[in-house]
Amino acid sequence: MSVNNSRNIIVVDDDPVSVQICNMVFKRTMPAAKILVFENGFVALKWINGERSMHSINDYYVLLLDLNMPVVDGWGFLTDFEILAEDIQKKFHIYIMTSSDEDKDIERAKQFQSIKGFHLKPLTHKIINQIFAEVGD
Repeated sequence: MSVNNSRNIIVVDDDPVSVQICNMVFKRTMPAAKILVFENGFVALKWINGERSMHSINDYYVLLLDLNMPVVDGWGFLTDFEILAEDIQKKFHIYIMTSSDEDKDIERAKQFQSIKGFHLKPLTHKIINQIFAEVGD
């Protein structure tokens, strides 16, 4: 994966403070990153499904997913995401970014093969560096 392609970031979180922290940390760590923010899983899935060119584009996305949100929460997003076409799924590196450190959430996350990692809020430079080391940037 090339450096430019891996710097497409999607934040799915309804908490404005968490989103602001993500924006600040990415701005300092990766100023050229392109960041899209969606307030819940429904809106994020709608965007993914609405991107008609998603099947043909070469871009890859790091998606930071909160678990507790209104409308469609992180679990609902993951359930719907994992039934999308494989060529779409492979364009996303999904990391849970949540305030929940409950064992049941960590264990449940392991049931979704699309999840690459589980991190506790707030986002930090260390977490970003770890994520991008894992995705090859």
